[in-house]
Amino acid sequence: MSQADSLTIEKILKVAEEHFAVHGYYATSMRQLTREADVNVAAVHYHFGNKEALFLAVLKRRIAPFVLMVLDNMKQKAQLHASVRPEDLVQAFVDVCLQYVRDFDREAGLVTRLVTRLMVDEYKVFREQLAQEYSDIIESILHLFEQALPHLDKETVRWRMHIALSTLFNSFAGNDVLKALARREWVNAKNPEQVARYVVPFVVAGLVAP
Repeated sequence: MSQADSLTIEKILKVAEEHFAVHGYYATSMRQLTREADVNVAAVHYHFGNKEALFLAVLKRRIAPFVLMVLDNMKQKAQLHASVRPEDLVQAFVDVCLQYVRDFDREAGLVTRLVTRLMVDEYKVFREQLAQEYSDIIESILHLFEQALPHLDKETVRWRMHIALSTLFNSFAGNDVLKALARREWVNAKNPEQVARYVVPFVVAGLVAP
């Protein structure tokens, strides 16, 4: 691949990421996207094929490094002790979130919005495609949680892992639910270090509960 092609692909992905995060897949205009990226529609079709493939490329560009970092960090922390501990798995996820925020800053917020959109029913087709690609990684993470929670049956472990990771992800998304209900700011949901300080013991307590 030539340097010119690499630069074109990077420009398209960067602009597409922002448009998909802000407007969603279905409301994103390819004409506006290509105009802002200063490329023609033919370039998008040449490098990605179609709009759906471009959306998946944007997701994989961010999700793949993140989930791999999470799994690698969990494995590293699991090796520090004789047995896998729930608090180490939670801290491993949090450490990756904090690193992601430090390394990518504004882009981290865009990624959060992208992944949040994936939870909506109309994005099911994209979720299914990603699930096929990352199922082995998620199975490896589940296996670590099963080792850390040997007193629980497998179904309970799956549910607690789901709730734990959902809570962690949404906490770092910076969504302040109380802001919509209270007249004043109760917490600083945009401060990742403060989020980590309070969410870790909360999630660990839920994982190890009887």
